[in-house]
Parts: sequence; C-alpha cells; structure tokens
Amino acid sequence: MAVLLGGVVIMGCSRDKPETPDEPAVADTAKVAGTNWVPARAVKIQDTTYSYTKVIPYKDASGKLIYDKANSETKQGKGYVYYDEKFKVVYVVDWPGIQGNAAEGAAGFEPFYFNFDKRHSVKKEAAQAGTAAWHIKFYDIYSAYVVTDGDAGSAGDLGKLRVYRTPFDELDEAADKVMTRTSVEIEMDEFPTTDGWGSYRLSDHILRPYKDRSVVFRLKDGRYVKFQLVNLYRSNPLTVTDKYEFEAPYYNFRYYVQQTPDNRNVKTR
Repeated sequence: MAVLLGGVVIMGCSRDKPETPDEPAVADTAKVAGTNWVPARAVKIQDTTYSYTKVIPYKDASGKLIYDKANSETKQGKGYVYYDEKFKVVYVVDWPGIQGNAAEGAAGFEPFYFNFDKRHSVKKEAAQAGTAAWHIKFYDIYSAYVVTDGDAGSAGDLGKLRVYRTPFDELDEAADKVMTRTSVEIEMDEFPTTDGWGSYRLSDHILRPYKDRSVVFRLKDGRYVKFQLVNLYRSNPLTVTDKYEFEAPYYNFRYYVQQTPDNRNVKTR
C-alpha cells in the first residue's frame, strides 16, 4: 500500500509540474568582437601586431569633414586569421600589407603572397625564389590584381580561376566549365568587359568591393577554392567617403578549400 501511495504521489507531482516550453532557436548571426563580418563561432588561429597611420578629420567652414594626411597620428593595430570549423572557412582580417607610392605606379607597391593551406602570407623573397609555395598574390597599384600561381597559356583549368556573380555563402558548386583566367582585377570604368572583384573610380579614388561576387580558384593539384575579397581597407568599413579615411592595403578575405581534388562542391552553409 505504501509503495502504491508513493507512486500516486509521484505521478501527481509530475502532473502538477508545468512543462518547460522549447527554447526558440537563436539566429547564428553573432560576430567576432571588433569585426562586422566574421562569425562568433570562428576560432583565432594566428595574429600579428603593427603600427598604422590614422588621419584625423576636421570640419571646414561649411561643416564638411576634411581628411588631410598632414593631420594624422600613429596607432597600434592587429591582424588576425580565424577558422570556422562548422563550415571550414578561413577568415583573414586586417592583415597588413606594405604601404605603397601611387606616384611610382605598380612599381611603388609590394606584392603580397598567400598560401591557402598554410593560412598565412608568404615572404616575397621566398615566393619569388621558388623556395616557398604560394597560391595567390595581390599586386599592382592598391593591390588591384589578384593573381594565381598558374600559367595563362596552359591547357585546362589547373592554376586558373572563374568569377561568379554570386555571394560567397550562396555559391554551392563550381561550374563544370573550362577556366581561362589567371587574374581578377578591380574594375576601372563604368562598363567593364571582364568581371572584377570590385570597382574603382578616378573621380574619388575609393575602392568598393562587390559584396555579391565570389572567385573560384582551381589549384594545380585539382582542388577547388571558393574565395571572396571582402575589403582592402582596415576594419572592413561599410562605407568610405574619402580616400584618406581608411588606410590600405589591409587584407580582409575569406575562403573555403574543397580538399578532395576534382570535387566541385564548395558549399559553406
């Protein structure tokens, strides 16, 4: 009888206990502190420290902000590389390039080499001597070109690229078509004949990366890499109003490596 009454009491308590409603799903939209584009779940795998020049604007008589390089100060900044284990995406954030001199043309700017597998930049001397492997390099005025380590005159796709008018996260598969290009550059006019990674206007000298474009590289070993050049300005500003407002080049890009050769699946969602 005691056992029976105990069971009744337990059953009664369980009926009286209110059910806990399921927690609503939280959108996975949080970002790494200090960025406006890297998911919070990404883990830092390396960083670097540098000094940079920040132009301090002032207002003229009409209230317009004036950016004068003579009115600047030196600050400390950091560059990072993050890795998102969930979707296998690498994020390079504010990684410093070398300040160039536009008056000297392309010769006034140092190339920046990068290895997708090592997730790190490669020293120019080692890259040019052939003692260190690299996959892409940024070069020319304001790093306007992104170039592969492939040969444009070679047959087939290896070492080449294709530009897609598709946002990074929406591009799930590389096209089953022959690639012919080994470089993607910024578009310099209103009606470009070749798709670029962004636009540049001589009227204001401001870089504007396209948010709805991706690049797919075919490495020399047959693997596909999905890539987006997010920004060349430090802190990835959403808008830029003056060519001296943000210093460049500071590399902000993300990429995904499909590790199986010949597999065109580059889905990251």
